[in-house]
Amino acid sequence: MSRTVVVVNPWAAGGRVGRDLAGLRRAVEARLGAVELVQTTEAGGGAARAREAALGGAARVLSLGGDGTHHEVVNGLMEAGRPDVIFGVLPVGTGGDFRRTLGVGDLMGALVAIAERPARRVDLGHATFVDDGGAERTRWFLNLASCGMSGLVDRLVNTSSKALGGTASFLLGTLRATARYEPARARVEVDGALLGELDVTVIAVGNGRYAGGGMHFCPHAALDDGALDVVVVPHARLPRQLARLPALYRGTLERVPGALRARGAEVRVTCLRGTAWLDLDGEAPGRAPVTFRVEPKALTLAGAPLAGSAAQAARPGRPRRPEGRYAS
Repeated sequence: MSRTVVVVNPWAAGGRVGRDLAGLRRAVEARLGAVELVQTTEAGGGAARAREAALGGAARVLSLGGDGTHHEVVNGLMEAGRPDVIFGVLPVGTGGDFRRTLGVGDLMGALVAIAERPARRVDLGHATFVDDGGAERTRWFLNLASCGMSGLVDRLVNTSSKALGGTASFLLGTLRATARYEPARARVEVDGALLGELDVTVIAVGNGRYAGGGMHFCPHAALDDGALDVVVVPHARLPRQLARLPALYRGTLERVPGALRARGAEVRVTCLRGTAWLDLDGEAPGRAPVTFRVEPKALTLAGAPLAGSAAQAARPGRPRRPEGRYAS
């Protein structure tokens, strides 16, 4: 394997990544050989560093940070137009949701998976939406996109300290958003067919399965099936919304009365009333109207589960972990 670049978010894990770069380099190189570390220095910097690495001839670009960093790096690679570059995640951030679909528990588990599993082609999601200023934008997503209350959760979590860790931070954000959210009425179409028009809590569109620090939105999603899994959860009064939280973590949202489920290559959400806030891989770049579509086999992913597997990959064995504090 020729040149490997690791795009590092030094603010991940509450800033611990930046304070322990030397130890992290040792851990990565012990498994993967020599790497080049490049740090992000500004919001959105992961995309710029990844694009520069790809255009500079890197064979492999890895993202060391949280789901937001992975999101930026993937967008940078797609902008570079080099589908042959191998991408991989080294998870150390707050949510840790994409690693759950990969079946790895922490940074060291991800390193083992990248070292031992063959890289292969997987799908990506693409979103066309409206930003907060009213302009049309496009962006790729690696894991899971949604709109409704979920985008409001992102905004609350991303402006908090996240000191409680991923699961607790997103649970607290969800409780705060539940008390504030004014339900949007949305029209949802999948591959041109009307799925429904209803007041929504969330419309989840999964390439991966998890979001919000372990919330199991799309348990049937697979990274290589050429489709997006869709779950639409209708709005309900506060007590009923709170009663749904266990289903959200268990992966049984589709059993909620009135919920709708579908699979397709394109999902269009039109907001008929109110605001359906957008979430892309834990980032909150805008709102509906939004069109989600799948791009089959758009990305070469290191550490991916076995091809064709609809189930979560088995966790690889883990060696002794000098970076145990980065585990989720």
